[in-house]
Amino acid sequence: MKIFNTRALFFLGCVIMAALSGLLVAAPEEQAVSEGMKNRATAVPSEARRLALETAGAFANDGFRTRDGEWSGTLTKGAPLFLQVTLFAGESYWFVAASPMRGGVVRVTVYDSTGKRMKGEQWKEDASCAAKSGARAAAGVAPERSGTYFVAVELLEQPDGSPADFTLVYAYK
Repeated sequence: MKIFNTRALFFLGCVIMAALSGLLVAAPEEQAVSEGMKNRATAVPSEARRLALETAGAFANDGFRTRDGEWSGTLTKGAPLFLQVTLFAGESYWFVAASPMRGGVVRVTVYDSTGKRMKGEQWKEDASCAAKSGARAAAGVAPERSGTYFVAVELLEQPDGSPADFTLVYAYK
């Protein structure tokens, strides 16, 4: 058995006393991490999220339940974003994308694992509503097989040409 020398014990005692008395302070980065762990923040509400949840909520009248969680990002015209999801046979899904941009057009498309566009329903907000409240679109599918699928969100039109924030949510039954 190895015995600590007196200097090592003295140093260890000083570190323990400093920590207990509050003299030993973590680096700012460590404080931020520990504070973040103590006070977990919820997702920051956004207009895109509100619009997406409002639209998905309309499907509740048909028995759909909106799933917790969402995907958010920025869309650029001509550069669709893809999300890989697992869908189950026998279930029906609506994927809803919304952006607060006025006068723009978004599209949601679901593809199977081979990249083939799935048959289903398409819904998009008409141009007059989009000009007032933002762009919204949805794709409804009912896969025949459980497996991996891909949801594409595209910005088709953007009046001022700038990127647009969006949120994607989905409902199932």
